[in-house]
Amino acid sequence: MSYKNPEEKKAKAKIYYQKNKEHKKAYSKKYHAENREKKNEACRNRYARTKGSTKRSLQSISLPGEIWKSIVVDGKVHVWFSVSNYGRVASHYGAKRTGIPGFRGLDRSYDPDYCRLLKPAPAYKTNHNKDKKTVKGIPVKVGEKIISAMRISVRFPYDFFDDINLYGSEYKYPVQGMVGAANGKCVQRTMAIHKLVANTHMPVDEFPPERLADDYPSLPESVKQWIRETVIINHIDHDTSNNHVDNLEYVTPRQNSHEAIKHYGGHFCPDQYLKHQKPAVEKEEPKYENALAEILGI
Repeated sequence: MSYKNPEEKKAKAKIYYQKNKEHKKAYSKKYHAENREKKNEACRNRYARTKGSTKRSLQSISLPGEIWKSIVVDGKVHVWFSVSNYGRVASHYGAKRTGIPGFRGLDRSYDPDYCRLLKPAPAYKTNHNKDKKTVKGIPVKVGEKIISAMRISVRFPYDFFDDINLYGSEYKYPVQGMVGAANGKCVQRTMAIHKLVANTHMPVDEFPPERLADDYPSLPESVKQWIRETVIINHIDHDTSNNHVDNLEYVTPRQNSHEAIKHYGGHFCPDQYLKHQKPAVEKEEPKYENALAEILGI
């Protein structure tokens, strides 16, 4: 079709778009819903044929003795990601180009038969302790950045947290994506890996803190809920990059602070306020009127 000028072409295109916009959206949504399993099967076959693909099964990437489970967040299982007892995290949430008409970007559909190991990102904090040392005994300067935790970014269905009854669960995470897209609406949340390992492989209800092991089953549900929301996960060797399940333990905030002080040194308060330390007494130097007479004993 020929147009008299570019302005006429733009006007015609705008009219056509407005006229067919709803129809195209409905067709796109129906197409993706009907062909989801078909696309997943085609994707599996393509990955099987492709050598060196980043998508593999969990069995192919497992180390000796490594156990994988779907992650548990706020007491709810999330099958899009898996975490091992070694502290490694894998995603079953794809990142593949589709080439589907009407759909731009990447198809991040959930595919349980394949996984992709995630590279954790360190979370840093500023050191204010002049006596601070690393787990290897290397001194850390004041103002220098130190790793406080290893984290990953996790995607969830937009309604994942709707039925979770925890303090602060009424907060809604920002929604990403569109309803008509192949992935649907999602929310994203940054998670510490040691919390994922502990909540998945050693939940506090099954592995309560040692001080509560005998009394925990008989505690009221309200008290258990308080413990779930306030318990602290401590790295036994104080290496925040070592998230093996055997290196984690449940402690109180006070225990966590005491363990850090035992390992790194320091005090809760200045030395003059410590109860176990005797106050320093200044010795008065003797004053002699006649030093020679004192020495000779005259």
